[in-house]
Formats: sequence, C-alpha cells, structure tokens
Amino acid sequence: METIGPIILIVVLVLGDILLLKVGLAITKAQEKKNMKWVAGSFGIQFGIIFFISSPLLLYGMLGKFEGNPGVIAPIVLFSVFIDLNLVNVIHKIGLKRSVVVVFLIIGPIIVAMVILSRILGGTM
Repeated sequence: METIGPIILIVVLVLGDILLLKVGLAITKAQEKKNMKWVAGSFGIQFGIIFFISSPLLLYGMLGKFEGNPGVIAPIVLFSVFIDLNLVNVIHKIGLKRSVVVVFLIIGPIIVAMVILSRILGGTM
C-alpha cells in the first residue's frame, strides 16, 4: 500500500508529460504525426528508450552497489536528452531547433518519473 502514492504520481507525471508533448508540438507547429495516438506512441518510445539507457544504474541500485553518484548520473541524463532530442526530430520531423523546445518541456517530468520508478523498483521507497 505504501507504493500506491508514488505509482499514482508517476501516472500523473506521464499523462501530464504526454499533454506537454502535445502542447510542445502545437507550439512548434509540427506538420506530421501530431494527433494524440502518435503523441502517446512517441512518448512511449521516448520513455522506453530513456528507461533502457538508465537500466544499468537501476540494476546496480537493486543490488545495493549504486549510491547515486552524480558523476555517473549526469552523463546518462545528457545522453538520454540527446537521444530524446533526435527521437522527437525523427518522429515528428520538426527540425532540431524546434525539437530543443519540445525536449525542454518534457524532459523534467520524465526525469522525475524515472527517479521515482527507479526508487520503487530498487526497493528504496
């Protein structure tokens, strides 16, 4: 029962982030794949890839060998942002400059959701 609150928070963050992605695509005037089905699919792909990139840290955390060293986390977050930037550009074909705007809107809630999810799966929450 203690993990219900964080799981609800993750769901709210993900749904809010999907809406932020939709708003970001509207702000940048995306021409392709901007209906809700594509936005949700695009977000799912982005979230899955970011989860895959950070999964080694999650596994080390589950084993109790990772203490949350910022020197290790920062490069992984930067690599995830780089991959996310290119995914938004490729899927929605809006250009790199406009993709930066969209990524800045959605990266914060994704990182918070991933941190909460990793704490739940790592057993520290």
